[in-house]
Amino acid sequence: MLPTTTIPKICIASPMRRYLSHTARYLYAEEYKTTSMSSNAPSLTKDQAKKRELKRLAQRRAEAKRPATTSPLYMPVAMALRYLRAAEVGRPQSQQTINLTTLVVGERGTAPISGNVTFPKPLRYVKVAVFTNDEIKLKELREKYPNHLIGGADLVAKIKNNEIPVDFDKAFATPDIVATLQSQVARILGPRGVLPSVKKGTVNDDITSLLQESLGSMPFRQRGNAISVGIGKCYFTDRELLQNIISTRAAFKAAVENQKAKKPSILSKTTLSSTHGPGIVIDFA
Repeated sequence: MLPTTTIPKICIASPMRRYLSHTARYLYAEEYKTTSMSSNAPSLTKDQAKKRELKRLAQRRAEAKRPATTSPLYMPVAMALRYLRAAEVGRPQSQQTINLTTLVVGERGTAPISGNVTFPKPLRYVKVAVFTNDEIKLKELREKYPNHLIGGADLVAKIKNNEIPVDFDKAFATPDIVATLQSQVARILGPRGVLPSVKKGTVNDDITSLLQESLGSMPFRQRGNAISVGIGKCYFTDRELLQNIISTRAAFKAAVENQKAKKPSILSKTTLSSTHGPGIVIDFA
């Protein structure tokens, strides 16, 4: 039988470890409080349940209006990025994504917030396909965007015959070729989400302006009670990440302003996190 030995406890006083420990305790306390309240809650009538829901909504709205600095998980953006980069040391660059998540406070039944954010520093190269029968526009676009897929009916035929792979991320078209796309390749492009349509805003006569607005942009949509988007990589500079954060904030606020509701939703607590790092609250007001 092997002799038992007492392993001495090692006190790790690094700020990162202390922060992670504090985060874990805080989240555990919040989870315990929520589960204990829900398990002990008596059955309510419809009126009581409605009043409780309105009360909780008012509390969440009040919480959303509090400064981010009141959160125990708050850090200035520069310091938050420092800790997130530290959490990703030794990881492949492809996995070192920094995400921004904003909680949304809104009434039940309110349409989810959605929109597009155009980043000054895009996360990745986006390949697009442009369809038009206008020879002048084709020549202009091929000179300006040589690395993208640009063509007319001939390009549609090649896609239909599997001569060209559908490896592009977005597709745009002028109105003159929409009918051809619908009849020839709708079953190919539609399931991949790259079929140009007026409803999606990917069909326009001014195709050049449409391309300039869309290249480098990323769609976002509220899922549950939050919006989450990747805003950069760890190797981006602080300036590049801050510019992307500012653009994200403007896009989120514009989406809230365009929301069709009697009482528009409110943007609440915002956190920065990395693929393997913790969530850190930042000032997003």
